[in-house]
Amino acid sequence: MIGYFVSISKFLVSFLMIFLSFGSPVFSLTAYQIMQKVDERYTGETVEQTSTLVLIDKKNRKRERILKGFSKENKSVTKSITFFLKPTDVKDTAYLSYNWEDPKREDESWLYLPALQKSNRIAGGDRSNSFMGSDFTYSDLDGIEIEDYNFKIVKESDVVDGKDCWVIESIPKTKEVIKETGYLKSLTWIRKDIFFGVKGRILVKKGKKIKLWSAKDIQKIDGIWVAKTQQMTTTKKKKREHSSIFIINSIKFNNEISNKLFESEAMQRGL
Repeated sequence: MIGYFVSISKFLVSFLMIFLSFGSPVFSLTAYQIMQKVDERYTGETVEQTSTLVLIDKKNRKRERILKGFSKENKSVTKSITFFLKPTDVKDTAYLSYNWEDPKREDESWLYLPALQKSNRIAGGDRSNSFMGSDFTYSDLDGIEIEDYNFKIVKESDVVDGKDCWVIESIPKTKEVIKETGYLKSLTWIRKDIFFGVKGRILVKKGKKIKLWSAKDIQKIDGIWVAKTQQMTTTKKKKREHSSIFIINSIKFNNEISNKLFESEAMQRGL
């Protein structure tokens, strides 16, 4: 499963978190082969991270959220959980997701709202909704299945931040995928040296809007490529409506994490 843009838990390291080391020269790869290599990246067996989510409205007013995220991957599923630590109006909110490797099995996710003291399951039709007021959707966080898309190289070479990239067009194969993601098509700039997504342009179905995504401050941590800053901006008629910046403050890979942390009860217990 690919997370193009973000994943506030493990997928943000990637979506979210698109990376794969590849040392040899690259010749004549198809768009699908490129996206396969992106999808086959190694992202660690566990991830623990602290991050800041900055929300910026059209008047440049900013709000900040502090988050703590964990994820654990095995052959059948990647489980992720994120806790909001600050400010007080979102403190103890939690998001839990199960992303199954079997494409026939529907991914599952829940949002816990402390004011209601209950967990709400995120239905497939709601996955295109905004995640906690940000420009990222639940679908952005949880990633996509490459088999659900047709890919095409629209530009063999384009330079982003001094690095040569392919520009890959992705179009959903079915109306169901469009409904779940809320996106009609996207362009993604993939770095050729490490198979890492660094830029995106997304056509949103609702409201004739365009989202612009970027990955900055790309570093190799514990042998894994990480974009420590990612930004998603929503535009309409070429005017910015809202932006969200996700900044990784600290991150650790492959430390022991208890399975109990990924149970639904953990959202209510909190940290």
